[in-house]
Amino acid sequence: MVKVLIVGGTGPVGQAISKIFLSNQTPFLIGSRNPKAINNDNVGSQLTSNWIYMDLKKNEGINKSIDDDVDTILYLASLPEETINGQPIDITLTKNLLDSIPKKNIKHFIYISIVGIDKMSFSYYKGKLECERLIKESGIPYTILRATQFHDLVEYMGNCLVNYPRDIASKAAKIQPIQTDAVAMELAKIVKESPLNSTYDIGGRKIYTMREIADSLLEVHHEKKPAIDMPMIDEILNDFAEGYNTCDNISLNSNTWEEYLANKYSK
Repeated sequence: MVKVLIVGGTGPVGQAISKIFLSNQTPFLIGSRNPKAINNDNVGSQLTSNWIYMDLKKNEGINKSIDDDVDTILYLASLPEETINGQPIDITLTKNLLDSIPKKNIKHFIYISIVGIDKMSFSYYKGKLECERLIKESGIPYTILRATQFHDLVEYMGNCLVNYPRDIASKAAKIQPIQTDAVAMELAKIVKESPLNSTYDIGGRKIYTMREIADSLLEVHHEKKPAIDMPMIDEILNDFAEGYNTCDNISLNSNTWEEYLANKYSK
């Protein structure tokens, strides 16, 4: 039976897929720097019992984390805001992981990436693209899943816009929010299948403009003033206006942006 090591399993996607593995009895371990980020509930206590120490940044605990039973690695770890020598730190994390794992034992290396990173100029995205290259050239059978932006990230981006002194948002920049649980379900499906040795995209149910996202957040927060349209003054916003961060492969398991807001703010 497949035994999965979830690298970076204490984040939202890691915890979501861990719950799926608990329900379908897939053997797994969670490798991360500490278990404190795991939810403090009944399920969380079960996840903590599956936790083992691994620190990709310090290059510690990796070999000890991968016993002979582990044949699948689900690589979710990422530090978007950190750099080393001017490069996104994710490149170093990926090198440390790939250099330390027993390649002959790993039958499937699964990596979560981001839709459109091969077309976009944002430095973090360029770092993710380099991580993809390292994985492809490692010789380990792999599948790379590129997802669009998660609902909570889209909300954060939208709130950043509406919390400026003047509420600004773009009616040109596009966004395709996807539910974290839907991405976790797709990853769980990949675990059960053979490696594709390729990359594919998955996105949310609908594409919105950032103006629509900002207006919807103003509405749920009962703000009366409308968002002011923002010109395309930034390279990444130009990339978003081109729709590079969206895709045609829609996840029917994802809820919509409207459902996300209703579930969060109607309580």
